[in-house]
Amino acid sequence: KFPTPHIVLFLLRYWKRAGHVQAIEMVEKTLHAMRLGGIYDHVGFGFHRYSTDSQWLVPHFEKMLYDQALLAMAYTEAFQASGNAEHARVAQEIFSYVMRDMTSSDGGFYSAEDADSEGVEGKFYVWTLEEIRSALEPREANAVAAAYNVRPEGNFREEATGNLTGKNILHLGKPPAQTASELGYSEGALAALLDVARQKLFQVREKRAHPHKDDKILADWNGLMIAALAKGGQVFDRPEYVQAARRAAEFVLVSMSDSDGRLLHRYREGQAALSSTVDDYAFFI
Repeated sequence: KFPTPHIVLFLLRYWKRAGHVQAIEMVEKTLHAMRLGGIYDHVGFGFHRYSTDSQWLVPHFEKMLYDQALLAMAYTEAFQASGNAEHARVAQEIFSYVMRDMTSSDGGFYSAEDADSEGVEGKFYVWTLEEIRSALEPREANAVAAAYNVRPEGNFREEATGNLTGKNILHLGKPPAQTASELGYSEGALAALLDVARQKLFQVREKRAHPHKDDKILADWNGLMIAALAKGGQVFDRPEYVQAARRAAEFVLVSMSDSDGRLLHRYREGQAALSSTVDDYAFFI
């Protein structure tokens, strides 16, 4: 089950021009379900490549630059269309992830992060209940366990056998307001508590062996990310997004062009190479 944000972008345009309410309802339901699911990285942000089930729960844990770009565009435009602040938050979290983890010192954007670390798919991303309790204060751990469906037996099944592994994929199974009510918090208080806990979990996770980063810089995928950041900078009034887009565009123009001014497809470790394709031109333009 792939995110296919280009379909979401089409539906937004169809709703805008034809006025069919069902189109934007489809957009809202899909984007909301993806944000709740395990396909979203609730600790470090950004989307995994696809879900292996019908509920967006169990992802293939790889992260692709083009998904971050197109999904950021989709959530940004959904916010413009609906005014739903959740969509704005997701778009800005995606940008935070890309600017933090997927940006080279020269300003170009890396291609992907692998699904596995130490030979195990998802090892970097999943948690036992004991790991969460050791990283957090008791009330933080209780809130995280309730909000993100963390169980002692785990919720992540071994693919071949279907047996529970004791590991948990963090995901939101119900609206935050419902969880807050069940735990005796206001929605705002629970959100603040979970954000503090998330930052602590992120720091713990950073000490784990990271998945391999594919540090190729591709002209076409960079074009998509540049467009997404430029749009986000405009919509959310965030000059740092525009600056990141500008730096990447200047990098491509200077370091990924040949002597005749033609784009080159990829850059890595100081060398640009490979003839460009129509995708490189279309997405970068």
